[in-house]
Amino acid sequence: MHESLSPRRDEQRGCIHGWCVTAHGHTVHPDDEDHRSAGIAATVRARPGEARGPGDETELEIGALRRVDDTETWIVIETGIGVSLALTRDGARVLQRRLHEAIESGGPLASDGRGGAVRCDE
Repeated sequence: MHESLSPRRDEQRGCIHGWCVTAHGHTVHPDDEDHRSAGIAATVRARPGEARGPGDETELEIGALRRVDDTETWIVIETGIGVSLALTRDGARVLQRRLHEAIESGGPLASDGRGGAVRCDE
């Protein structure tokens, strides 16, 4: 998805980004004026990096964020376990490509640790 080089304000929503769901001008705090997309939810088993054990079912929320002082839009991944990550769109594409390559290559990311293969379409 490409953003226009000369964005136009959507007069009904008050935003120049067609994907933004922020109710600009109707927020409480200046930070609430950031441009945010609707989130995409996925339930996954996860744990913080320093944790041990099987992890917990948690909701991931993936969306776009462009703070008012940003020069580009970021892809944000947030979890119910207090971890978040923001990647540039290019960074997200690189991560997606590298994960796919690593899983398909048959290396350590291709196994579930019990001899079963991990599929990219799961």
